[in-house]
Amino acid sequence: MKKSTMIALLLILPGMAAFLFFNLWPIIYSIYLAFTNAQLGNFPIYNAAQSTVSPMHFVGLENFRWILGDDKFRSAFMWTWLFVFTSVTLKVFVGTALSLLYNSKYVKGKMIYRSLLIIPWALPLLFSVTVWKFMFDPVFGPINIILKSIGVSNLPNWTNNAFWGFIALNIIEVWLAYPFMMTVITSALQSVPDTLVEAAIIDGANYWQRIRHVVLPVVGKPIAFATILTSAASFQYFMVPYIYNAPLFEDKFLLLYGFRKAFGASPHYGRAAAVMVIATLVLAVYMYVNVKISKLQEGARG
Repeated sequence: MKKSTMIALLLILPGMAAFLFFNLWPIIYSIYLAFTNAQLGNFPIYNAAQSTVSPMHFVGLENFRWILGDDKFRSAFMWTWLFVFTSVTLKVFVGTALSLLYNSKYVKGKMIYRSLLIIPWALPLLFSVTVWKFMFDPVFGPINIILKSIGVSNLPNWTNNAFWGFIALNIIEVWLAYPFMMTVITSALQSVPDTLVEAAIIDGANYWQRIRHVVLPVVGKPIAFATILTSAASFQYFMVPYIYNAPLFEDKFLLLYGFRKAFGASPHYGRAAAVMVIATLVLAVYMYVNVKISKLQEGARG
C-alpha cells in the first residue's frame, strides 16, 4: 500500500471512530434494548441491590407485542400519518404558490422578497415555537384577540385542546418548512425553458393551462423529491409538539409517544426502544416505496 494511502487512512480514522461511537453504536444498542425488559430499576447503571424490578434480561418480541397492543400507540401511529398528510399537503401548496408568485416577471424586487421569506430557516427552532405558542395562547394570544375582534365568540383553545392544537401545529410546521419547499421549487422553475412557455402562449393556453401542462411536468421530479424528504421529516415530528405541549400530544405523535415511554412517569427503556425500531422500519419502507414509485414514474415518462 502506498505511503500516501496509509497517511490518508490514518487521517480519517479518528472521524470514522467518532462516527461509529456516536452514531452506529447507539443505534445498535437501542435495537438490543428493544428485545430486553430494560427499565429504570434494572438498568446497568442503577444499583441493583435497591431495585424491586427483575434484572434486565432478553424478552424477545414481548415489547413489540405490548406496544402494538397499546391503544395510545395505535392512536399516535394514526395521528402521525394524518399529520404527514395534512402538513405535507399544506407545505407543498404554500411553497408552490410562493414560488410561482415570486418567479413571475411582473413581481418587482423578487430577490428582496425571497430573502425575507426564508427568515424562518434562520431563526432558532426554540425561539420560533415559543413565539407561536404565545400567539396561540387562548387568553393573551394575538390570534384569539383578532378572532374575538371580528365577532368570533367560541374561541379555540389552541394550547390545551388536542384538535385545535393539531391545527396549530400544522400552521407552525408550514411556517417552519415552507422556505425549504419554496427554495427547491424556485430552483426547479428556473430550469423551465422560456421557449416552451412562449409556445404555449402562442397556442392559446391560459395561465393555469401553462402551469398544468408546461411548468408542472418539468418541475414535477424536484417537487416529488422535496415532498418525500419533508414527509419523512413530518413523520419524525418531535421537537415542536414537545415544546408546544408535550402531555397533550403524547398519543398524537409516534416519537413523542416513544420519548414519554422512556422518560415519563414509569420509564421503560425496552418499550421505548421498540417504538423507535418500529418507527425506523416504517420510515425505511415508506422511503423505499416512494423512491421506487418515483423511478417507475420517471421510467414511464421516458
